[in-house]
Amino acid sequence: MTSSIVHPLVPTLAPSLASLQPWVDAGVFGVAEIHATEVITRSDPQATPLLHLGAALALWAPLHGHVCIDLGQASLMTHAEIANSDDRSDTDDRLDTDDPDAETTAPSAFDALVWPSTEQWTQALQASNVVRVVSAADPEPVLDKHPLVLNGHKLYTQRQWVDECIVAASLRARCSGASSESLSASAEALLGRLLPATELNPISLEHDPNTQHQAARMALSSALGVIVGGPGTGKTHTIARLLAVMLHNAGDRGTPLRIALAAPTGKAATRLREAIITAAGAAEGGRAILPTEIAGQLTRLPTTTVHRLLGPRGPNSTRFVHDATHPLPHDVVVIDETSMVSLPLMARLLEAVRPDATLILVGDPDQLESVEVGSVLANVVDAARLVESSIHPHVVRLNRPRRQQAGSPIAPLTDAIHDNKPDDVVALLRAGANDVANGLPLLTFVEHHDPSSATVSAAVRAVVSAPCAASLAAALDNRATDALHELTAVRVLCAHKHGPFGAEAWNRTIEQWMLGRAASTRFYPGRALLITRNDPGTQLANGDTGVVVAQPDGTRAAFRIGDEVRFFAPSQLDSVETAFAMTIHKSQGSEYDTVVVVLPPETSPLIGRELLYTAVTRTTRRLIVVGTAEAVRKAVQTPGSRITGLTSALASANP
Repeated sequence: MTSSIVHPLVPTLAPSLASLQPWVDAGVFGVAEIHATEVITRSDPQATPLLHLGAALALWAPLHGHVCIDLGQASLMTHAEIANSDDRSDTDDRLDTDDPDAETTAPSAFDALVWPSTEQWTQALQASNVVRVVSAADPEPVLDKHPLVLNGHKLYTQRQWVDECIVAASLRARCSGASSESLSASAEALLGRLLPATELNPISLEHDPNTQHQAARMALSSALGVIVGGPGTGKTHTIARLLAVMLHNAGDRGTPLRIALAAPTGKAATRLREAIITAAGAAEGGRAILPTEIAGQLTRLPTTTVHRLLGPRGPNSTRFVHDATHPLPHDVVVIDETSMVSLPLMARLLEAVRPDATLILVGDPDQLESVEVGSVLANVVDAARLVESSIHPHVVRLNRPRRQQAGSPIAPLTDAIHDNKPDDVVALLRAGANDVANGLPLLTFVEHHDPSSATVSAAVRAVVSAPCAASLAAALDNRATDALHELTAVRVLCAHKHGPFGAEAWNRTIEQWMLGRAASTRFYPGRALLITRNDPGTQLANGDTGVVVAQPDGTRAAFRIGDEVRFFAPSQLDSVETAFAMTIHKSQGSEYDTVVVVLPPETSPLIGRELLYTAVTRTTRRLIVVGTAEAVRKAVQTPGSRITGLTSALASANP
């Protein structure tokens, strides 16, 4: 039966907004949208139900990752989101409940909604004095008295519109900027040695153009460089050698070069630093590849999060120390894992980077987009596909896998996912693969519909138990570095947070395996930790991972920050979760030796191509996929779709 309990967050509507009651009943709008709609429409004495609905949806869109609402797709957009809204909050999954009415109540109310025609809706919005009507992105973003902006069929809040215009205008301006310095003769020679113009194709045995060289050339000659590619295609390798050439050239010119390296999360920043250090120390034939002085400069470059780089003014502030009036001092700014950067954060970053500095954006556009608003990197790459776009020459895709060893099954699997070949993906999973050297499995498909079955439990326990036991032993012995290292060996990744397919259930199961019982306290030695919110007080960032260790005076949480391991009392950590298992979204920017992917049923609204691709590409060696063939096929065939106007704003030929 349907519950008669009223949820405390269900809004009470003012009489003027009574027309929105059906959307509230259907679970589309909450308190935030309703309250803000009342505020921004009250200055229009002729406000109509169509204005109220449009305003509420423009406010709804950013709460669900979209930059704006497309009036022609409003019904589809809200229907796609309503089913998974519970999983994004701290309540139980609608899919994971035993209440037979839980899945039918909201959809039946939703199906009864009557949506206006796009033409009628657009006309009503154009007539309102709270809506500014535009035909293209503003070259110089305008802040005026209109809280809503209508561009064609796309309706924005002014805040989202201004951020999108800032990003579009800034990137287009950078496309017309060129580096004023040419390479010295010795820097040119170093570039040719580190990233040669051609490389041998192991299949054709002919020399092909080297896309890494092309990416470096592009970044050396422009104020903007966008370097993208899948896992193991050499993005960080290219960046490290590009920076080496830049540092060498600066040395020849006698001018200091200030470089900033940043990523969206602390974990991604740590990975970037580790990759730069590894690249700096690379050797061939027993000889170092980079000059000693240049290698030393690279290894001393600090990495940080984008938020820390910009300098937030407060714990949860969206304003930063560095902006257009107080720009960053750096000559080169490199942002890794750019797919995770939201539209508002990208707008603040672009405002803060000096016009004469070089901005290099690096990432994989096929991964999940930011958990917040927008899909900036994917939009940039989509716009660059048009040859006439000003951004076209500034995007280089690296496409030759370099990380995985020869014969690794991961590269062909990710290619099949990317290329929308569901049957090939299932066939590759079912075929599996073993390490030729030792016969150990590298790719395993545990084909089962029940994640709590004995078959699934045995398969997962076989790969999880050893590293967790080793981490526990190190934690009990106060060997924090070893405990942190052991935890990078394996991770269980889930689409859901709650329910039988979710990370919380798997964390409880793994705790039981590791401790031999349910955890009796939150901060027990060996517990894997994940920070879920930036904390300026501790300098821990969202995405940082740690472990609880036993020390003589009690338990402490150990986190690696930069090159050092720092310890915190449990009382210092407010926003922290157990992290033996985590959602796929929260795994972005991380890598693990072994990854277990637990797929939900094909009916889950969370399942999608970017989700599966991101999960699969977190592994550096071994992959276990748990789920059904139907779920795999559904994921591959379901690409994500964030509504923005950035692609079209960047696609124009004129800068």
